Amino acid sequence: MEPPALGARSTDLDLLARHRRGNADAFGALYARHRDALYHHARALVRDDALAEDLVHETFLRLVRAGDDRVPAAGSLGPFLHLALRRLAIDQLRSRTAARRLSAAWVRPAGSEVDPHQVADLNGALPRLPDEQLEVLLLHVYAGMTFEQVGEALEIPANTAMSRYRYALKRLSELLGEDE
Repeated sequence: MEPPALGARSTDLDLLARHRRGNADAFGALYARHRDALYHHARALVRDDALAEDLVHETFLRLVRAGDDRVPAAGSLGPFLHLALRRLAIDQLRSRTAARRLSAAWVRPAGSEVDPHQVADLNGALPRLPDEQLEVLLLHVYAGMTFEQVGEALEIPANTAMSRYRYALKRLSELLGEDE
C-alpha cells in the first residue's frame, strides 16, 4: 500500500513524522505550508527582512530539534511555530535593545490585489494599533489562524483574541477615516 501523497492532504504532524523518518520532501512541504505566514509575522515583529528570514529558519530548526513531548500531539503546527517565532523575536529584540513597537510594513495577504495607495494607508495605520491588537490581526488575517490557534500561539484565551481582533478592526476603521 502506497503512503498518502505529500501536500494538502497530509497533516502537519504527518509531515513532521515523515521528516523524522528521513523524508526530506515532507519537511519541504511543511516549510512551504507555514513559511510565508511566519515570515510576515516575523517581519512585523522585527521590522527587518534579513532578521525575519533568520527567525523563520531558526523556528523550523527548533521544530526539528524539539522532542515529541514539546510538539503538539494533534492539530496544526501553526500555533506552535508562531509561538516559537514570537519568543525568538522577543529575545532578539531584547538582546538588540531595539524598539519594542511592532511594525506592519509590507504586510498584506498573499495574492491579494490591492490598490497601492490603500496598501500605503493600511501600512501607515497598522503600526498605530496597540501591539496586542496588531499581533492578533496579523495571525488571524495574514496567517489564517482561528482565534483558538491565535490564543494558543499568544498564550491567551480565544475570547481575548476575538476581542483584540474586534478592537483592532474598529481602530483601523477610525484611523482610515471610514467612520466619517
